[in-house]
Amino acid sequence: MIDVKVTVTVGAKTLKLEDVSDPRIRTALQGAAKQVATKLLSVRCPEHQRGPKDVRIHFDKNGAADLKYDSCCDGLGAQVGEALG
Repeated sequence: MIDVKVTVTVGAKTLKLEDVSDPRIRTALQGAAKQVATKLLSVRCPEHQRGPKDVRIHFDKNGAADLKYDSCCDGLGAQVGEALG
């Protein structure tokens, strides 16, 4: 499984998912991270046969998600875009 690191803005603070005290928020964001990890599990660059590394999702105070990851090239970026639709 791909490790997806999650942070969230609560009020004026940015917290790691583990530090979110509300279990409803933590559970929902864990579910989103698991969905992303599942979709990216089979994604591979057609040229280098590598998957995305250091996958991070940040949820802002409005709930909008920002996905970041390290990739070997633009080909992998295209594959990630297709997988996440």
